[in-house]
Amino acid sequence: MSNMFELLTSIAPIALGFVAKLFALKAHAASDNQKLMIQSMRANEKSTADAREASKNESAGAQWNRRFIILVVLGLLIFIQVSPVLFNVDTVIETTKKGISFLGLFQITPDIVEFTRVAGVIKYDEVFHFSSIIISFYFGAQLAKK
Repeated sequence: MSNMFELLTSIAPIALGFVAKLFALKAHAASDNQKLMIQSMRANEKSTADAREASKNESAGAQWNRRFIILVVLGLLIFIQVSPVLFNVDTVIETTKKGISFLGLFQITPDIVEFTRVAGVIKYDEVFHFSSIIISFYFGAQLAKK
């Protein structure tokens, strides 16, 4: 029994010292991480302040350039939509009829590709996504300036 007590008294301080050292290392790493985050936030804050200051000093011509670019891009997107109707251009869509296959492994009949002529305006999802992104960037930039 006394051997067990001696063993416990000699091992317990080593184990407690090890655990305490681990906690100290973790606290030091957290402190370093917090210092780095504060430095990063200060750098971010400085660059944001510089950007806001530069935007206050821009000329009216720069604003008109941005407006012109946005109007041209939106005009092109609208033109893509309405040009088939205005200029009587046929729109052709590729459609694929799947052939029959056995468990998806063996093709029994081939796929048939057909081209279908469509009259009217086609709604392209990409066009609406692009235009919404452009508009949101433009208005977001304007809101950030104020």
